[in-house]
Amino acid sequence: MSGWPMVGRSATVREIVAAAHSERWSGVVLVGAPGVGRTRLARAALAAICANRQGWAPYWVMASRSTATLPLGALAHLLPDLDPGAPRPQLLRDARRWLLEGAGDARPVLAIDDAHELDETSAILLLRLAGSGDAFVVVTAPSGVRVPPPVFALWKEGLAERVDLAALDRAQSDRLVVEALTGDGDGSLVDAGALDRLWRLARGNPLFLRELVEGGRAAGTLHRSGSVWRWAGAFPGTPRLTEMLEAQLGAPDGAERDLLRLLAFGEPLASEIAAALAGPDVLAAAEARGVVTSVRNEHRVELRLTHPLHAEILRGRASPLQEREAYRRLSEAAGRVDGGRPPGGRALAWRVAQGLPVPAGELLDAADELAVADPPAAARLLGAVTGADTGTRLRLARSWIRLGQAERAEAVLTGAPERDGPGGAVVRVHNLYWGLRAFDRAGEVLRAATAAPGTGEPQVVLQAFRELLEGRSEEGARIAATAADAPGAGTAALSLAALASARAGRYEAAVGYARRADPPPATDVTGADEAGGWLRFQLLAAWWYALLQTGDLDGADGLARPAHRAALAAGRERHAALFGTWLGIVDARRGRLRTATAQLLEAAAAVPASRFSFAVPLVGELAVALAASGRVKRARAVLAEGDRIPGDMLLSGWVRPARVFLAGVQGRTSHAATLAIDAACDTGCARGHRAQALHAAVRCGITGEVADRLAALADGAEGPLERAYGAHARALAGRDGAGLDTVAARFDELGHRLLAAEAAAQAAAVYRAAGRTGPAGAAASRARAWAQECEGAATPALALLEGTDDLTPREHEIAALAASGMTSRAIAGELVVSVRTVDNVLRSVYAKLGVSGRGDLTRIAGLGSRS
Repeated sequence: MSGWPMVGRSATVREIVAAAHSERWSGVVLVGAPGVGRTRLARAALAAICANRQGWAPYWVMASRSTATLPLGALAHLLPDLDPGAPRPQLLRDARRWLLEGAGDARPVLAIDDAHELDETSAILLLRLAGSGDAFVVVTAPSGVRVPPPVFALWKEGLAERVDLAALDRAQSDRLVVEALTGDGDGSLVDAGALDRLWRLARGNPLFLRELVEGGRAAGTLHRSGSVWRWAGAFPGTPRLTEMLEAQLGAPDGAERDLLRLLAFGEPLASEIAAALAGPDVLAAAEARGVVTSVRNEHRVELRLTHPLHAEILRGRASPLQEREAYRRLSEAAGRVDGGRPPGGRALAWRVAQGLPVPAGELLDAADELAVADPPAAARLLGAVTGADTGTRLRLARSWIRLGQAERAEAVLTGAPERDGPGGAVVRVHNLYWGLRAFDRAGEVLRAATAAPGTGEPQVVLQAFRELLEGRSEEGARIAATAADAPGAGTAALSLAALASARAGRYEAAVGYARRADPPPATDVTGADEAGGWLRFQLLAAWWYALLQTGDLDGADGLARPAHRAALAAGRERHAALFGTWLGIVDARRGRLRTATAQLLEAAAAVPASRFSFAVPLVGELAVALAASGRVKRARAVLAEGDRIPGDMLLSGWVRPARVFLAGVQGRTSHAATLAIDAACDTGCARGHRAQALHAAVRCGITGEVADRLAALADGAEGPLERAYGAHARALAGRDGAGLDTVAARFDELGHRLLAAEAAAQAAAVYRAAGRTGPAGAAASRARAWAQECEGAATPALALLEGTDDLTPREHEIAALAASGMTSRAIAGELVVSVRTVDNVLRSVYAKLGVSGRGDLTRIAGLGSRS
C-alpha cells in the first residue's frame, strides 16, 4: 500500500507552483490538523516547483524537538561544515551564503516541515531568505500551536501566502479509498458500506484513512469478497494509529482523563450530566484543548469527543471492570440530573450494561427509542428482556426484526407458536420468508395457521399469503383485497394486497394500497409494523416493482435512493444491499450497464445469497446486464451461481427473462423462444416477468409465436412499458419500420435507452431490407446515439448496425450543430472550415438520412437538443 494516491490537493499544488513563479509571494505556509497531509503536500509542491530542475534548487528540511535546541539544527544536513558555536550573525551570513552557492545559478526552494519545532536561528534565516527574495519557502505547521515569531511573520507581513488545509470532503475521501484499493486496475469495487464506515471513523483525515485501510486489510476487517472490497468487523487499532491518536489526546490530568473515558462510553452526553461527573472547569479545559466538542441539540447542549477514533481508542484501553464502572457512574449522574424522572433509552442502556434488572416493558420502549439512532445500544436492551407472555414475546420478536436480526426473532417465536395465534403467525411467516429465506418452514407455519378457523384480518392475510406462495396470484389478490378494501385496514392487509396486485399486473392498485399505509413506507423505511418492518418492506417492494414495470424509472429510483441512504447511515448492511440492488436494477433498465453491474456486484458482496431477500432478482438483472455488455461467459456463471440459491416462490420469475436473453445473445434462438413460451405459460410467474421473458426474445429478433403471445399479453396491460413491449413485437413481426421507430421513441420517453437503441437498430435493418436508405440511415443514427449512453452495450439488435452506411464523425458533428440552430457561417467559424464545406457536408447528411433540410434534423436522436 506504499505510494498512496494524493486526492483533493491538485488545485493547491497548482496554486503553490503559480505563487513560486509570481513576484507577489516569497513562499507559502501550509497549516492544518495532524494527518491532513501537510508533509505530503509540501513534498508534492517541492517536486512540482522543481520539475526538470529548470531554474530551481530544492532543499528539504524536517524540524523536530531533537533539533530545536541547536542553532540551525534542522538544517545541519545541508550545512555540514557550519560551526554551531559561532555567533548568530556569523551563522546567519554563512548559512545564507552556502545555501545560495550550493544552488548555483538556480533559485533555492526551501521546504521546512513542522516549522513550529525550528530553533530561533533557523526561523530567522527562513524569514531573511523569504524577505530578500533569495529563496522561495514552503513551510508546514500544525494548526492550533505557537510557531516561532519569525515564522509567524511570514504570513503576518505578507511575505508568504497562508494555506489552511481542511480534511477531505466525503467525495474526496471515497475517491482516495477507491483509488488506493482498486488502483491496480484489477476491476474490483469498494462497497458503499465500507466507504461509509471509513468516512465515519476517519472524517476525511488522509493519514487516518491510510492507517485504517492498511490495518483493516492486515486484520481481515477490510477484505475482498469476490470483486468487492467490504468491511466486516471491529475497529482495527494498529499500533501506529493508536500512537498518533494518543499523541493527539495528549497527557490530560486525572480529572480530564476520567471525563474522556466517560464520554467514550456515554457520548453524546448532555452537558448537565457531564458537569455533574467532572465539573464545569474540567469541561471547559477539555474543550479548550480541542479534545472535546460541544454541540447544541435543540434546547440541550451535548458533548462528544472531537474525533470518532478517540472514542475507539479510549474504549479499547478500558478493562471490563472499568467499562462497567463507567456505566455505573453515567447512570447515577443521569438519575441525579433528571431528578427522579423516568430514565431515557440511553440511561436504561447504561443500567443494563451494569447488569442491573430492568422491567421488560421499559426495555422494549427504550429499544424502540434507540433503534435508529443507536442500534447497538438497542440490541443490548433487547438482550436483557425476559418474560414469556404473548404480548412481550411478539413485541420482542418485532424489535429484533427491526434491528435486522431475523435469527434472534425466530428464536423468540419458536417457543410457543400456538399461544401467539394468527398475529404471531403473521410475524413468523414474514420473518421466515423475507428474513431467513426458510421457505419450507414458512410454508409449514402457513399451512398450520390457515387450518385454524378465523375471519379476522391476520387470518385473511395468512390465507392470501398462502395463495401467493402456492402460485395462485389472482386468488391471493382477491382474498387480500377483501381485507385491504375494508375501512381501517391495517398494514398487513395493505401489504399483502399490494404485493398480490403487483404480481397480477394491477400496478395502479398496488401503488394505491402502498400509499394508504400510515405513514407510507417511502417516508419511513425504518418504521415498525405488526411484523417488525417486513410488512412495510413488502409494501415498498410492491410499490417499487409496480413503478418499475410501468416504466416509471424516476419514480422507482426515487423510492430506492433515500431508503439506501438511510440504511447506509444506520449501518444496516442487508438493507443497504437490498436497496442497492433496486438502484442497480433501475440503472440496468436505463441502459447504464457498467454502472448497474458495479452496483449489483457491490450488493451481491454484502450478504450471503442464501439470506438475501432479493438475491434472485439480483442474479437475473446482473446476468442480463453482463450479457448485454458482451460478457456472455460471465453472465452464464452468474446464472449458474443463481441455481444454487434456495428456491424463491415469489421472486423466481426474475431469472426467466435472463435465461431467454442469454440464449438469444448466444444465437440459440430456438431455445430462447422455447424458454420464453414456457415462461408465458407459467401462471405462477408474475405477469410482469412473463411479459419480460417474451420481450427478451423479441429483443433478440425472435417473432412468430413469441410475438403473438406478447402482443396478446400486452393488450390487457396496465402500464405503458408492457404495452410498448406488445407494440414492439407487432412491429418487428410485421417488418414495420415506422412502427419500430415509434416504439423506439416510446422507449426513449420512458428512459429505457438500450431498448430504444435496439428497436431503432431493428427499424434500420427493416428499412434497409426494403431499399429505403434514407429512413435506414436516420434510424441507424438514432440507434447509435442512444447506444452511446449505454456504457458499452453489445446486443444482437445493435449488431445489426455493424457495417452500415452511417454518418461519418465529421458529418455527425456538423449535423448536430445545424440541428442546434447554428447557421452554416457560424458552424464554419466554430470548426475553422469554409461555409461551402459545411453546406456540402449537410447535403450529404440530408441524402443519407432521407430528410429535406435542417428542420428535419431535430427529429433525429443524437442531433436535436434534448433536455
